[in-house]
Amino acid sequence: MKDLFNVLKNVFSRREYLISAIAISLIFYSLNVVISNFSFIIYFYKENGLIRAIKFFSSLFLGFRETILFSSFLSLIAISILLSMLFSLIAYKTIMIKRSSKSIGFFGTTGIFLGILAPGCAACGIGLLSVFGISAAVLTFLPFKGLEISILAILILGFSVFKISKDIKKEIICRI
Repeated sequence: MKDLFNVLKNVFSRREYLISAIAISLIFYSLNVVISNFSFIIYFYKENGLIRAIKFFSSLFLGFRETILFSSFLSLIAISILLSMLFSLIAYKTIMIKRSSKSIGFFGTTGIFLGILAPGCAACGIGLLSVFGISAAVLTFLPFKGLEISILAILILGFSVFKISKDIKKEIICRI
């Protein structure tokens, strides 16, 4: 466990990875605010213009905690943080691989990046359920009203962060 914290400390002590993690976390949180209030934001924009719509969005952003269940808010924060950590660790590992083996090239690095990225997308891909015809109304039939899916996403993201941190510690580099 100490090694995990050392890897995270090493990666996030670098400004570019810390800034990217914060940015990704804020973007993910913002997307959730926009998706939840999309029709309100569009209506407000049409009625009041861009500047007031931006102010309205900032109010929604800051007050989003009040509009959803506390457990949903906590899981959203946890998923935002874990997702941003995962993306930053993936970027770090991709750069580490590229520096250690110049022969991999652009397409190899892109393939590795996308291959590592897949577990993160599976964990946060709950928004894709609507593509498969499953609406949010289905979540109301679950015993904890969809909180189970958030917990599953947190566990998968946590495992992904742990796994990639472990790989970074061991400097595991797969030859293609």
